[in-house]
Amino acid sequence: PCLNGEETDKTVLLTGTAGILAGAFSMAVGEWLSITAENEHHLAEIETERLHIVEHRQEENAELMDYFVEQGLRAETAQQVISDLEGHPEATSRLLNFHAKFHWGIDEEDLSGSASVAAIVSFVAFASGGLIPLLPWTCPCSVVESWHAGGGAISTDLCLKVKLALTVALSTVAMFTVGFILALPTPTNAFYGGFRHTLCGMGAAAATFGIGYAIGAAIG
Repeated sequence: PCLNGEETDKTVLLTGTAGILAGAFSMAVGEWLSITAENEHHLAEIETERLHIVEHRQEENAELMDYFVEQGLRAETAQQVISDLEGHPEATSRLLNFHAKFHWGIDEEDLSGSASVAAIVSFVAFASGGLIPLLPWTCPCSVVESWHAGGGAISTDLCLKVKLALTVALSTVAMFTVGFILALPTPTNAFYGGFRHTLCGMGAAAATFGIGYAIGAAIG
């Protein structure tokens, strides 16, 4: 029922483009806010730790020494490490780096990532993936007719169904490819990663379609 009328191509392209832009901007803003908030939180924690190191040096050094011993160093070796750190021109900075990793598992250098770059990458990635399902709808039915095995003109209904089938096929291939590539550098089997990515994507698409269709039917 959703595929009818001469304006279907334009409707799909318009709503699809609107959805891509809305989703891409939402992802980008969310990524920027998330990374910015996380960096600000870590910087505040690091500053608190820096002040604590300055004001309670011996206590912090003892805590760090205990940590080294728990990791397998002898007490003498741990004490020597602390002494070497204290003898460094940037002793406080070095100690702070150790404590930050010890307490929260973070490195100050990890906070140098740009939230803006992450937002742009998120926007481009989302938009690029979203464009794939729209590709068939950029082709006029005359192009689809050239692919028709029987040749000659085809009905608008058949043309739209062919485009829908191409949309599903392209989306499936794209999802499998992404999942396959993401799994390659991991212990997970690449084909399993591809199928898992595809099933999750198809499930999300089916849920979205079902909810949208139900709402459309309800409001007439």
